[in-house]
Amino acid sequence: MIDLRLPAALFLSVFALTLHAAESAGERVHAAADIIEYTVQPGDTISGLSERYLGGRARWGAITKLNPGLDIHKLRPGQTLYLPENRIRSVSKPAKVLKVNGQAQSDGIDLQEGQQLNAGVIIDVAADSFVTLQLDDGSILVIEPNTRARLDELRQLSTGSKRSSVHIDHGRINVKTSPQAPGARFEISTPSATTAVRGTQFRVGESGGQTTVTVVEVDEGRVLVVAPETDASKSVIVPAGSGSIVTAGQAPSAPMPLLPAPDLSTLPEQHTQTILEIVFPPVASAAAYRVTVARDTSFNDVVATSENTLPQLKVADLPDGRYYLRARAISTEGLHGLEAHNAFLLHARPEPPFASSPVLDKRVPTGSATLMWATPENAVSYDILISRDGQPLPRIERHPEPSYTLETVPGQYLWQLASRDAEGRLGPLGQQSAFTVVEPPSGPAAQALLSEGSDVLTLAWAGAPDQTYHWQLATDSDFSSIKKEGGSEKPSIELPMLEAGTYFVRVRATTSDGIEGSYSNGQKFVVPEQERAFPAWMLLFLLPLFAL
Repeated sequence: MIDLRLPAALFLSVFALTLHAAESAGERVHAAADIIEYTVQPGDTISGLSERYLGGRARWGAITKLNPGLDIHKLRPGQTLYLPENRIRSVSKPAKVLKVNGQAQSDGIDLQEGQQLNAGVIIDVAADSFVTLQLDDGSILVIEPNTRARLDELRQLSTGSKRSSVHIDHGRINVKTSPQAPGARFEISTPSATTAVRGTQFRVGESGGQTTVTVVEVDEGRVLVVAPETDASKSVIVPAGSGSIVTAGQAPSAPMPLLPAPDLSTLPEQHTQTILEIVFPPVASAAAYRVTVARDTSFNDVVATSENTLPQLKVADLPDGRYYLRARAISTEGLHGLEAHNAFLLHARPEPPFASSPVLDKRVPTGSATLMWATPENAVSYDILISRDGQPLPRIERHPEPSYTLETVPGQYLWQLASRDAEGRLGPLGQQSAFTVVEPPSGPAAQALLSEGSDVLTLAWAGAPDQTYHWQLATDSDFSSIKKEGGSEKPSIELPMLEAGTYFVRVRATTSDGIEGSYSNGQKFVVPEQERAFPAWMLLFLLPLFAL
């Protein structure tokens, strides 16, 4: 049975009566502290019991002292004897470090996986770090970030029963105990309270500070919570699905129902971003949330945790792989609620490339479009998924270059990229990009407007509101001898009158988003010879002739 080792022996009696623990035929903890009841078995002798449990055949006097009137020569099977626990032989049963994620130390030395820890050591777990211990009886302790704990007792009595005691100075420990053998004792203590367990799963948190507060939450089984220096009758049994709060110097609160588990049913089965972001619906009356990620379903190998006022978790740089999520809502009193679990696959590497061209929603002309993207680290080839007007085109696999030229016709195009590493592993698809292929604007037919007697030549053509233009003026139809050219924002220009002769003009239109059309066919026009007026100065020479 479990010995609480508290100031009042009555605590033990309350615990024994409440939990209805099954005792072995051999021994049980007595209601008085430091005494174990033993039921005599056939063949037992007083010297044999002394040698077996007290370490010497001649030490039977310690047994007779606790059992006045005992006839040492006539032990009867079924008879009850009291044995002194403080005289019973025991051996150390070290705890084993199963996992260290992050930074943790024992008495100032970094902890290592596989290390054995004896009673008396102090464990300090840094922020964003976790340590998982396994006790000799198979019980698991997950020590959370920012926790200091001390292994007070780790031993096995010669009777076979085990003694385990851990003290939390501040922080949190998640405990999953193995079913305890009769006579075993397992305790988690804090400055405010002691929690005694028997084959259960629970959590203990200690706030530390000037006024310490201990919270106890039970997932499975039930635990006894007692506070030192308080009335023994005010200890409480906390059943599964409930919690209790102990403020320093006060009795434990009555068990309170834990908040319901969050709903994780809508979470995706796969995440593809290197920054893992998980968001789930809020729980009514929750003040905060605790979210934990582990590599195993038992949550012994914890890799990340977050306590946030919002129902979410953000974690960067987790390696790809399968993970397990655990989420709890936290009440305004500070009790962590029931747990919800979810499994997911993180598949974020090799990272998909960032598309660079065509830019999102750009319009490009028919003919061909060059898709371009950045080169991620560790990417040696790329898979490209393209669709046009909702219909997928053949997948391009293992394309070696960070660009691809696609023959295009008018339509709405969507494209995505995925990277492959040197081993051929395919990463997740990146964000979808879109562009539109349109027919380029046709070349407007230009014409020359010649006004008789005017010294201005006007060239005009049909245009559209979102277009600008480039024109060329040449003396040959193939425009190899260009005389003038320029741009215009309107569908006409005015030029100084040209010399007489034959000319050709053509125009190219460009839309407002940069789609450039081809030149129109050259349009021919003729600038005629102009009649010259008779020079007035010639009259000075002609007048003498008229006079004759």
